[in-house]
Amino acid sequence: MQKKLIKNYLSIIIYALFATVFLYALENIFHPKYIFILLQKIVFFVMIPIFLIKKLWLDNNFIWNITKKSVLYGVSLWLFGALVVFIASLLLHDVIDWNSIRLSMESREINSTTFIFVFAYIMFWNSFIEELFFRWFVFRWLLTKSRFLAYTTSAVLFALYHISIFWTWFKGYILFIAILGLFLGALFFAWLYEKTKWIWSAYIFHILADLVILVIWYVEFFN
Repeated sequence: MQKKLIKNYLSIIIYALFATVFLYALENIFHPKYIFILLQKIVFFVMIPIFLIKKLWLDNNFIWNITKKSVLYGVSLWLFGALVVFIASLLLHDVIDWNSIRLSMESREINSTTFIFVFAYIMFWNSFIEELFFRWFVFRWLLTKSRFLAYTTSAVLFALYHISIFWTWFKGYILFIAILGLFLGALFFAWLYEKTKWIWSAYIFHILADLVILVIWYVEFFN
């Protein structure tokens, strides 16, 4: 029984690492349109993890129940997170490589018209899929084995997957600080999940944090 459990945990870690690196490579080598990014994420971050959970005979308690506690945690703590993001954007405005971001957006044909679709995708679908994968799949199952392993693994993978975004934004030591911020943010998302037992608190916080960033983007490029 113990060997089977260890095998299950290793399977989760190995697949999570593979999926994270694989999708990172696809997105940064081929620069696909957002519709293809969404389809890739659905396959590797949703469908295959659900299949693995059933294959490994893990408890498949899903996440559709929305509790008052998860909503309150997500919204109330977001007010603090939004303030942190806003202040960071002001302090780092002059070191952010806005031209590189603009070129990246142009390569994906993002303009003032298509931005609304990107806005909706990032806020709702992307945030949900990432919470489902990094928190419900990776963090939740590793938490039954080791709290330290669950927090560090999910946070490292989350930061690794998002390096490509901040790689465009920052250079030098600022990039290191940004990646550290991603790691700490992922630890916070995991804590929200553990505190409320559902992904909705982390999901609500995630979409509202993305809202602040997307508004900053829109003001910078299209206003």
